[in-house]
Amino acid sequence: MCSKVAGAGVKAMRVTVVSRPKEYRGTVEEFPRRRFGRFRETRKPRDRGGKGHEIVKELMVCAGCGAAHREKQAAIEAAAVAAVELAEVAAETEALVSEGDE
Repeated sequence: MCSKVAGAGVKAMRVTVVSRPKEYRGTVEEFPRRRFGRFRETRKPRDRGGKGHEIVKELMVCAGCGAAHREKQAAIEAAAVAAVELAEVAAETEALVSEGDE
């Protein structure tokens, strides 16, 4: 990020720059190949799958740039939370105003 070469022995930090949402499919175990036996086992889910985020681009940066990026991300997340709360308050206010007009 700062385009400087770090000295020897300086620890680098990994910073996630780009990520994307990802949905993982679940997998199911196969039936056993053997045919003998009185009861056959039913298929069992081996992995339930799920939703998550996948890293697209990651950078190795110095400690100073890593701390600056972490602070910047915290500010962005706080702004997003504040925007959601503001939208909820606006929706409640609009509902009360439309309720009062009736």
